[in-house]
Amino acid sequence: MSRCMVLNASYEFLAIEEHWIDALGLVLSGKAVSLEEYPDVVRGQRCSFRLPAVVLMRYQVKTLRRRQVFNVPTRKAVFIRDGFECQYCGTRISMTTGTRDHVIPRSRGGPDTMLNVVTACRSCNGRKDDKLPDQVGMVLRNRPRALTEEEKIQCLIKLVRAKERNAWMGCLRRLGLGLWAA
Repeated sequence: MSRCMVLNASYEFLAIEEHWIDALGLVLSGKAVSLEEYPDVVRGQRCSFRLPAVVLMRYQVKTLRRRQVFNVPTRKAVFIRDGFECQYCGTRISMTTGTRDHVIPRSRGGPDTMLNVVTACRSCNGRKDDKLPDQVGMVLRNRPRALTEEEKIQCLIKLVRAKERNAWMGCLRRLGLGLWAA
């Protein structure tokens, strides 16, 4: 059926609940409040319920370790941030034709973070090899940076069904919410 976006009590993104029954259980047990619902209805013997699309936890949920999901330079995140263009020559690339490149190579102590990884075509990545860009006469078109709020949302909903995306984005716009605390 449909997945549910779970927000912490602070309105910060917490998780995507994969199974509708678990999201409905959060609401029915009083642990969460439904902010947005799908038009779908599940029926029991004596009652029926609309499926939650976005729920807000009633109490702040502490996570054992704070995951910095969008600080990890995944292919999808880097490509979305860089607009699917090689940051050295400007060539348009796709998820299959492009590569990630560490501006300061890992072999020279460069970190694997969004602030050091850019999108590159295969030829530029091969030409740069394990050197710094200025050592091979290459210039970055844009400096690597952290993702904006809009880019984080694009990464989150890139592979989500249209029905889910419309419900989640409608709720976020209606409430004026940002998903990630600064």
